[in-house]
Amino acid sequence: MTYPPDHQSTVTALLREGRFLLQGESSFLTLREHADFYTSFFRESFDLELQLTPEYALLKSGQPEDRLARAICIYLAVLCYELEREGKNILETLHSGTFSIPEWEVRFKQSSFINVLDATDQLRDADQRRKFYLRLSRRGIIERTSDTLFRFTPAHRYFLDFAREINAGEILVAKTKV
Repeated sequence: MTYPPDHQSTVTALLREGRFLLQGESSFLTLREHADFYTSFFRESFDLELQLTPEYALLKSGQPEDRLARAICIYLAVLCYELEREGKNILETLHSGTFSIPEWEVRFKQSSFINVLDATDQLRDADQRRKFYLRLSRRGIIERTSDTLFRFTPAHRYFLDFAREINAGEILVAKTKV
Protein backbone atom coordinates (compact mmCIF):
# COMPACT_ATOMS: atom_id res chain seq x y z
CA MET A 1 0.00 0.00 0.00
CA THR A 2 1.21 3.49 -0.82
CA TYR A 3 0.74 6.05 1.93
CA PRO A 4 0.47 9.81 1.47
CA PRO A 5 3.60 11.94 2.02
CA ASP A 6 4.35 12.72 5.67
CA HIS A 7 2.21 9.72 6.68
CA GLN A 8 4.42 8.60 9.55
CA SER A 9 4.79 12.08 11.05
CA THR A 10 1.06 12.73 10.63
CA VAL A 11 0.09 9.51 12.38
CA THR A 12 2.73 9.99 15.08
CA ALA A 13 1.58 13.54 15.84
CA LEU A 14 -2.11 12.64 16.05
CA LEU A 15 -1.98 9.15 17.52
CA ARG A 16 1.14 8.83 19.62
CA GLU A 17 1.60 12.45 20.70
CA GLY A 18 -2.14 13.25 20.91
CA ARG A 19 -1.43 16.59 19.28
CA PHE A 20 -3.63 18.97 17.39
CA LEU A 21 -2.28 19.56 13.90
CA LEU A 22 -2.55 23.20 12.96
CA GLN A 23 -3.04 24.92 9.64
CA GLY A 24 0.39 25.65 8.19
CA GLU A 25 1.99 22.38 9.31
CA SER A 26 2.93 20.00 6.50
CA SER A 27 1.07 17.15 8.23
CA PHE A 28 -2.08 19.28 8.33
CA LEU A 29 -1.81 19.85 4.59
CA THR A 30 -1.35 16.10 4.06
CA LEU A 31 -4.48 15.42 6.12
CA ARG A 32 -6.51 17.95 4.20
CA GLU A 33 -5.35 16.64 0.81
CA HIS A 34 -6.08 13.03 1.81
CA ALA A 35 -9.04 13.56 4.16
CA ASP A 36 -11.05 10.55 2.95
CA PHE A 37 -8.05 8.23 3.29
CA TYR A 38 -7.22 9.40 6.81
CA THR A 39 -10.83 9.41 7.99
CA SER A 40 -11.11 5.77 6.95
CA PHE A 41 -7.58 4.88 8.13
CA PHE A 42 -8.10 6.10 11.70
CA ARG A 43 -11.63 4.71 11.97
CA GLU A 44 -10.79 1.24 10.63
CA SER A 45 -7.33 0.89 12.20
CA PHE A 46 -7.89 2.46 15.62
CA ASP A 47 -11.64 3.12 15.96
CA LEU A 48 -10.91 6.84 16.25
CA GLU A 49 -12.70 9.75 14.61
CA LEU A 50 -10.65 12.28 12.67
CA GLN A 51 -11.97 15.80 13.14
CA LEU A 52 -10.65 18.11 10.46
CA THR A 53 -11.55 21.80 10.51
CA PRO A 54 -10.11 24.63 8.39
CA GLU A 55 -7.76 25.54 11.27
CA TYR A 56 -6.89 22.31 13.07
CA ALA A 57 -7.21 18.53 13.11
CA LEU A 58 -7.40 16.05 15.97
CA LEU A 59 -8.34 12.48 16.75
CA LYS A 60 -11.38 11.96 18.93
CA SER A 61 -11.86 8.80 20.91
CA GLY A 62 -14.95 7.37 22.49
CA GLN A 63 -13.09 7.42 25.80
CA PRO A 64 -15.49 9.01 28.29
CA GLU A 65 -12.84 9.79 30.92
CA ASP A 66 -10.26 12.10 29.40
CA ARG A 67 -8.72 13.89 32.38
CA LEU A 68 -6.71 16.33 30.28
CA ALA A 69 -9.76 17.43 28.25
CA ARG A 70 -11.69 17.87 31.49
CA ALA A 71 -8.88 19.97 33.00
CA ILE A 72 -8.66 22.09 29.84
CA CYS A 73 -12.40 22.79 29.95
CA ILE A 74 -12.23 23.75 33.64
CA TYR A 75 -9.18 25.94 33.04
CA LEU A 76 -10.84 27.73 30.12
CA ALA A 77 -14.06 28.19 32.08
CA VAL A 78 -12.27 29.94 34.96
CA LEU A 79 -10.07 31.94 32.58
CA CYS A 80 -13.11 33.06 30.55
CA TYR A 81 -15.01 33.96 33.71
CA GLU A 82 -12.14 36.17 34.84
CA LEU A 83 -11.84 37.80 31.40
CA GLU A 84 -15.59 38.45 31.36
CA ARG A 85 -15.43 39.93 34.86
CA GLU A 86 -12.79 42.37 33.59
CA GLY A 87 -15.08 43.35 30.70
CA LYS A 88 -12.83 41.89 28.01
CA ASN A 89 -14.07 40.37 24.78
CA ILE A 90 -13.43 36.70 25.56
CA LEU A 91 -13.23 35.35 22.01
CA GLU A 92 -11.03 38.18 20.78
CA THR A 93 -8.71 37.87 23.78
CA LEU A 94 -8.39 34.10 23.37
CA HIS A 95 -7.84 34.48 19.64
CA SER A 96 -5.18 37.18 19.68
CA GLY A 97 -4.13 37.82 23.27
CA THR A 98 -0.87 36.96 24.96
CA PHE A 99 -1.12 35.56 28.48
CA SER A 100 1.40 35.96 31.28
CA ILE A 101 1.63 32.87 33.48
CA PRO A 102 2.71 34.82 36.62
CA GLU A 103 -0.07 37.35 36.10
CA TRP A 104 -2.67 34.59 35.75
CA GLU A 105 -1.33 32.83 38.84
CA VAL A 106 -2.19 35.95 40.83
CA ARG A 107 -5.62 36.16 39.20
CA PHE A 108 -6.36 32.49 39.85
CA LYS A 109 -5.42 32.81 43.52
CA GLN A 110 -7.86 35.73 43.83
CA SER A 111 -10.61 34.07 41.78
CA SER A 112 -13.87 33.06 43.39
CA PHE A 113 -13.37 29.76 41.53
CA ILE A 114 -10.01 28.86 43.05
CA ASN A 115 -11.74 25.97 44.82
CA VAL A 116 -12.65 24.49 41.41
CA LEU A 117 -9.01 24.69 40.31
CA ASP A 118 -7.87 23.24 43.65
CA ALA A 119 -10.23 20.28 43.19
CA THR A 120 -8.76 19.45 39.77
CA ASP A 121 -5.56 17.39 40.00
CA GLN A 122 -3.85 19.01 37.01
CA LEU A 123 -4.76 22.54 38.13
CA ARG A 124 -4.59 22.36 41.93
CA ASP A 125 -1.54 24.58 42.43
CA ALA A 126 1.03 26.66 40.56
CA ASP A 127 3.38 23.69 40.11
CA GLN A 128 0.66 21.52 38.60
CA ARG A 129 -0.47 24.37 36.37
CA ARG A 130 3.14 24.81 35.17
CA LYS A 131 3.11 21.15 34.07
CA PHE A 132 -0.34 21.71 32.59
CA TYR A 133 1.00 24.53 30.37
CA LEU A 134 3.75 22.20 29.14
CA ARG A 135 1.12 19.58 28.21
CA LEU A 136 -0.96 22.21 26.40
CA SER A 137 2.12 23.31 24.49
CA ARG A 138 3.10 19.75 23.51
CA ARG A 139 -0.47 19.10 22.35
CA GLY A 140 -0.57 22.24 20.18
CA ILE A 141 -3.25 24.04 22.22
CA ILE A 142 -0.99 26.90 23.27
CA GLU A 143 2.16 28.34 21.80
CA ARG A 144 4.81 29.35 24.33
CA THR A 145 6.39 32.65 23.30
CA SER A 146 8.74 32.69 26.29
CA ASP A 147 9.11 30.93 29.65
CA THR A 148 6.30 33.05 31.08
CA LEU A 149 4.16 34.00 28.08
CA PHE A 150 1.86 32.04 25.81
CA ARG A 151 -0.98 32.47 23.37
CA PHE A 152 -3.71 30.08 22.38
CA THR A 153 -3.65 28.35 19.01
CA PRO A 154 -6.89 27.82 17.07
CA ALA A 155 -7.11 24.40 18.78
CA HIS A 156 -8.65 26.08 21.84
CA ARG A 157 -11.86 26.44 19.80
CA TYR A 158 -12.43 22.70 20.05
CA PHE A 159 -12.91 23.04 23.81
CA LEU A 160 -15.09 26.14 23.49
CA ASP A 161 -17.31 24.29 21.01
CA PHE A 162 -17.43 21.32 23.38
CA ALA A 163 -18.54 23.60 26.22
CA ARG A 164 -21.23 25.12 23.98
CA GLU A 165 -22.53 21.63 23.13
CA ILE A 166 -22.73 20.74 26.82
CA ASN A 167 -24.50 24.01 27.60
CA ALA A 168 -26.94 23.55 24.70
CA GLY A 169 -27.67 20.00 25.88
CA GLU A 170 -28.33 21.18 29.44
CA ILE A 171 -30.66 23.90 28.18
CA LEU A 172 -32.51 21.36 26.01
CA VAL A 173 -32.88 18.97 28.97
CA ALA A 174 -34.11 21.81 31.20
CA LYS A 175 -36.70 22.86 28.59
CA THR A 176 -38.05 19.32 28.28
CA LYS A 177 -38.52 19.11 32.05
CA VAL A 178 -40.75 22.22 32.09
